[in-house]
Amino acid sequence: MRRYKFFLLLLLLGLTGCASQTRNMAESINPSTPQFREPACQRSFALAPLHDEIKLARTIATPSLLLLTGGGYLLPLLGLNMGLDAIDHYDASYVSKVCGGMATPSRNILEKVLLGAGFSLFTGNMKVWSQ
Repeated sequence: MRRYKFFLLLLLLGLTGCASQTRNMAESINPSTPQFREPACQRSFALAPLHDEIKLARTIATPSLLLLTGGGYLLPLLGLNMGLDAIDHYDASYVSKVCGGMATPSRNILEKVLLGAGFSLFTGNMKVWSQ
């Protein structure tokens, strides 16, 4: 049982290091572009800390709730996480657009969210069930 808790702790700590999509996009913006200095672009960077905090909370809360409920909240949590992931991708697309880049098409965002949910379900949450 101790090894399981230690493994879970390492998994959570490893996941918390991942930045949100909005943070990754904000950090990839080239400061030498003319749009970088515009107020809309500068304000859009304020979305990154919000999404980082949401991602950290999701990383801790989702496995905890699944363990506490015995998996009873799997589908609602999956739906909630997919919704929050979609908002993060849309905000990353917005940051790119207002800072002179290309917006990500909605279809591509949907694909990323669905693939991310499937990956999370089969690699992350399924480990909880196998123990």
